[in-house]
Amino acid sequence: MSFLSAGVTWLGLGLTVGTAGLVTYGLAVLPCSAAVRQEDAELACRPARRTALALGALGVAALLVGTVFLVLHATEFG
Repeated sequence: MSFLSAGVTWLGLGLTVGTAGLVTYGLAVLPCSAAVRQEDAELACRPARRTALALGALGVAALLVGTVFLVLHATEFG
């Protein structure tokens, strides 16, 4: 596998996981804006927010790995 294809694959993975994190966070915020007790809403939202944060961190890490592979491809001599 060349650096170019590996870089594009990792960038795609990073964008996909990052988007999943944004969607998860958006869905986590919905119960907090509903007409329920604030304490109950916070308890329901907390695990989803942590999941969204973890997905976002994984997405950023995958984007960084993809960028490194693309830089390696661009600086490859030969």
